[in-house]
Amino acid sequence: MKCVCVQYVEAIRKLHNLYPDWKPKRTVYLTFVPDEEVGGAGMACFLSSELYKSIPGIALALDEGLASESETYSVFYGERLPWWVEVKATGPTGHGSRFIEDAAVGQIVKLASKALEFREGQRRILHGEEGAEDHSNCSHAVAAKNRKRNKKKLGDVTTLNITTLQAGVRAGESFTYNCVPPEARCSLDIRISPHVKPSSISEMLDTWCRECGVPQAGDGNGNGNKDSKGKQSHSLEWKYLQHNGQQGHALTSINRKVNPWYGQFMDTLTDMGLKVEPEVFPAATDSRFLRLLGIRALGFSPMRNSEILLHENDEYLDESVFLEGIGIYVNLIKKLANYDPDTELA
Repeated sequence: MKCVCVQYVEAIRKLHNLYPDWKPKRTVYLTFVPDEEVGGAGMACFLSSELYKSIPGIALALDEGLASESETYSVFYGERLPWWVEVKATGPTGHGSRFIEDAAVGQIVKLASKALEFREGQRRILHGEEGAEDHSNCSHAVAAKNRKRNKKKLGDVTTLNITTLQAGVRAGESFTYNCVPPEARCSLDIRISPHVKPSSISEMLDTWCRECGVPQAGDGNGNGNKDSKGKQSHSLEWKYLQHNGQQGHALTSINRKVNPWYGQFMDTLTDMGLKVEPEVFPAATDSRFLRLLGIRALGFSPMRNSEILLHENDEYLDESVFLEGIGIYVNLIKKLANYDPDTELA
């Protein structure tokens, strides 16, 4: 994304040098905001600022995409819904020499096993048996290779990863290794495909908690404890750590009749002799905040024939690819900044 930021700046500079008297019909805004990797607080703050509110309206937003390992670029019209979830288990404590039933750690381990089974099922849908043992690169790259075989793409499946596991009774800087902890937690990073209803994922988590946890004791009169929703309270419960208030998917239409801006974007690249394929972004970008406001947003990184190396050691981009991308942005910005869909449809 740092490459994309610089490509935008260089494209604006090149436009000014090539066409010093050019005045676009539309205003072009460049935004650079922080915290995309930790939930997107930068974009969220910008969209609630007086500066954003002073803008008369946004016709189209462009955001980052992914590098392509082939000649074909990807344009992203939506992305998977990111949920960060914490699961907390509570249970009896006691000395480690005893058989403590319904211990918190055991509950978390059972739920973690179900989570890993779900993960494996989704991985097999994505890779199939042929790619089941290919762990040589991240899923982004493996998914890109699968496109050539007309298999599922990463954005078509729901990923789930266990990102933290916490348990133990602390004693200063260490732990008491002979004490069964009364509490255990784990966090899950879930990216929900647009082909899946988010409600089905929450129902799945509810089911896991019921199956792996223990109903909380009642008041002795047959009245079990209830949670805030009036449901039976369990020793294993989950909550959102962060989902940005987004409970459902938000997509940008790729129907030219509904969204002529998408047509103009695609036609501009096609006229340059470039191949482009629409798809769902596998992770999360700041575009999700824009789409929730009803703003058309497309994710695009002009980087073809490049290995996908995001967050890996020695992440780089070839100079020739970088420079080619600047030229692509020059044409895109020039075309889009002068585009009037009302004139096109008249």
